[in-house]
This record gives sequence, structure tokens and C-alpha cells, in this order.
Amino acid sequence: MSKILSNIPRILIAAAALVMLVWVNLNFVTAGTYIGSALFGAIFLAALFWTPLCGLIKRIWSKIIGKIFLIVIGGFIAICAVMCVVFSVNMAVCAEKPLDDPHAVIVLGCQVKGEQPSSMLAYRLIAAEEVLSAHPDAVVVVSGGQGRGEDISEAEAMRRFLVDRGIAESRIIKEDKSVSTRENFRFSVELLAERGITDGIVVVTNDFHQFRAGIYARENGLKTVGHHSSRTPVRNMLNYWIREWAAIMALPFGI
Repeated sequence: MSKILSNIPRILIAAAALVMLVWVNLNFVTAGTYIGSALFGAIFLAALFWTPLCGLIKRIWSKIIGKIFLIVIGGFIAICAVMCVVFSVNMAVCAEKPLDDPHAVIVLGCQVKGEQPSSMLAYRLIAAEEVLSAHPDAVVVVSGGQGRGEDISEAEAMRRFLVDRGIAESRIIKEDKSVSTRENFRFSVELLAERGITDGIVVVTNDFHQFRAGIYARENGLKTVGHHSSRTPVRNMLNYWIREWAAIMALPFGI
């Protein structure tokens, strides 16, 4: 009986890791899929083979080089964990930041399936429509080029979606060259500057994406930026949050 009770924490950890492993694979494949699968797969295997793993760690620790190796690995894991917590707090804080009288909206691109917006992009466009309906003088930049598996550019799919929902075509500015969030901002800011708009801009994207979006906005000299976030389906949330952690960590390297 005592042996069974002592194994309960391992069983719970293994079960939790397995649930997270399944959850992170519910979305289409992104960097979050690979990172999350590796992370939760490692936790699951560690819980499953805890006794031999402890024996291996003891053998490694018995040598000087092994101690150095384990300390470095442990430190790296600890730093990454702290960074992810800090990123998560910032992502949550930046999810919503309203502006009283916006002059423009930038909708960041997302996957298009054939000629139709994916569910994630549709949620962003519905959120953009909310801002545009509340502020009829604001224009909107729909930003996104044409990627693999897309029959039209993301910008064109967004334009069609908004027009079908009653947004006047004269209010829509297409930016269909960008292939990354950084380029979304660079090219969108240029198009708005041509129209004399450099402040009072609302960024529409998913909640997890707003913190990084704000960094790119500041890089491109936007004076005042508001955030209005779209819904993120629960099934996709873990995958995208992990992907976003990786993307924020890659920012200093210009990726």
C-alpha cells in the first residue's frame, strides 16, 4: 500500500504531462507543437522512468564534469521557466489597451485556408469590426501576404471578410507584401504615414500576441498604440502561448 501511495505523485505528473501533450497537438503544427511536445514528452518519460532516471543523475553527479553539466542544464531550465512566467504576465497585461478616439486599426495577418480566413483570423476580423463600428471615422490596414497553401493573400481574404460584414471598402487599406509580424508593422506603418496617420492606432490580434506586437509597434515609431484582442479558442491556446514564448526569446536575435 505504501508503495502505491509513494507512486501517486509520479502517476499524477505523468497523467498531467500526457494531457498537456495531447492539448499542445490539437492545433495545426507550429513551433509551439514541437517545443510543447518535447517539453511534455520529456516530463511524461521522466515520471514514467523516475527510478532509472534518478540512478543516471547520481552517476553523472559523481563526476566533476557531470556536476558542472547538471548545474548548467538546471540553471538554463530555471532561467527559461522564470522568463516564461515574466512573458506570460506581460502578455496578459498587454491583452487589452483601449484608445478613446483611434484614427486607424491594424489587423495582423494569420493563416488563410484556400481563400477563406482560418478561425483564428476570423476572430481577429470580428474584433476589428467591433472597433471600426464604434469608430466610423477610423480606417483599417489589413496586413498579410500570401503564404504556402493560400490561394490569395491574407490581406485580400481580410478585405473580403470585412466588406461582406458591411465595412466600407473606402476604409480598408491592403498591405499584402508582409510575411512576418515584424513586416506587418513595417509596411502598415508606411501605408498609414502616407495618409498622415502616425498615432492613435489600435492593433488587433490575439491576446497572447499583443505583447510582442507592442514591441514591433514601438520599433516602428508608433506614438500611441491601443490593443484590442480577439478570442483564442481553448484548444489552440497552449500551442500558441508556447510558440509566443519562443518568439519573444528570439527577438534579440532579430528573428
